[in-house]
Amino acid sequence: MAVKEKKRVQVKIDKDLADDTEAVLSELGLNPTTAINMFYKRIVANGALPFNVSLSEEERANLRFLKATKETPVTEFKDAKEV
Repeated sequence: MAVKEKKRVQVKIDKDLADDTEAVLSELGLNPTTAINMFYKRIVANGALPFNVSLSEEERANLRFLKATKETPVTEFKDAKEV
């Protein structure tokens, strides 16, 4: 059986996110390479991401809040005395 050619994929991920993810994967008996291979295989099999890509209700509410307060004037203080 022929050995398949490998391709290196490099990404930059927040360190805390990577550490937290690797801890979960370890508990599942997986390593990042295996998990990423599984992810890629699901994308190919489904022809799409293997999960719904959408904002949570909390994230949508936060965006609505930011939009609603976009024009609200902001006062910045230099120190506690100024307040």
